[in-house]
Amino acid sequence: MNALDVKYVTPKEDRKLWCEKDDHILYERYVEFNEWFDSDEGIDKRAEYGIENLSQPSKALFAGDFGAYNVELTSFRNSVKQEILSKEFIEELTGDDHWYMNNVKRFGQLIGVIMEGKTVPFVGAGISSQIGFPTWKQHLIEQGKTSGIKATQLTKLLDGGQYEKLIEEIEVKGFRDAFLRQIKDTFSEEVEPNDTYRLITDLFPNKVLTTNYDQTLEQAYKIFKSSKIQIIESSNILENLDYTRTTVIKLHGDINYPPKCIISKKQYEDAYGNGSLDLSKDIPSLLKYYFETKSLLFLGCSLNRDRTMEVFKEIKDANPNEVFSHFTFEAMPETKKELEARNNYLAGIGIAAIWYPKGRYEYIEQMLRLALNELRYRGY
Repeated sequence: MNALDVKYVTPKEDRKLWCEKDDHILYERYVEFNEWFDSDEGIDKRAEYGIENLSQPSKALFAGDFGAYNVELTSFRNSVKQEILSKEFIEELTGDDHWYMNNVKRFGQLIGVIMEGKTVPFVGAGISSQIGFPTWKQHLIEQGKTSGIKATQLTKLLDGGQYEKLIEEIEVKGFRDAFLRQIKDTFSEEVEPNDTYRLITDLFPNKVLTTNYDQTLEQAYKIFKSSKIQIIESSNILENLDYTRTTVIKLHGDINYPPKCIISKKQYEDAYGNGSLDLSKDIPSLLKYYFETKSLLFLGCSLNRDRTMEVFKEIKDANPNEVFSHFTFEAMPETKKELEARNNYLAGIGIAAIWYPKGRYEYIEQMLRLALNELRYRGY
């Protein structure tokens, strides 16, 4: 069985229940397991119970021997969880099960806060890059070339995380208009949202935060949920929310209005504070509200020392004994020492990592799917 190949399941999908008496309705919660059990991969298990020739063996086992059905269901769930939460990979890398068990515990905590309705996803460029958009670093490489920045200087600034400094140099060289034009050309393209976006809309139908400029999130909610959308960005960030609509909070602007996107050093200083962070400004104040009152799930975010991380770090430093319930699906460093350091850095910002193998970005989608199916199993 390959858990990464398990079929996607929509949580609210209409299904004709075969029996609504007693606990038979529970059968409909376990679609993922039922489909596996009835597939070619489940042939050996079906043979153990002598039901391999029935048209719907999972249903027969559920109705005829629920104890046996539950044993197989539990075994299947554990197997899927171990694969998607990277048990074998993590134990091989670290030498024991400590970091894998952290994954299990943190994933369970995440499910709990989702069930409490406290979770808001924070979507970064790593998600949009899966459907063809460049990461911000990749985009700035092209912008630097267009603006005549020397390759050595470009590499030095980007490797040092000095993105704002690079943009400042592009503007000093007189390429601001060309810079904005290339942003519009790059991020205004309509790209079909993939299953990761579908899962985000299923798990979090009401609200999402993003630093992305593109409009794929809005498209996803319209396509997959037929949602009415309200966009909140820097120019209307203080407006009252319409709770009958899905809210997409675009912290740094929308590609429809490139001049209003927060891109340059001056714009970041205007938005976050000049010289030092100012939590009374609109965007830091909004981030502070969500960080202190919600459970954020970071998806495709680098979580390096940028402006948003400065906000979260200042809040955490002001509450040193507070254990915040924020999570990230994070690529695992390649050495144990690097893993320990990265885990400590994230903990210092109040964020718990759920690790997946480095470079295996499909695990983000699979962990979202695992969360969705775990919620279904629990009747959420």
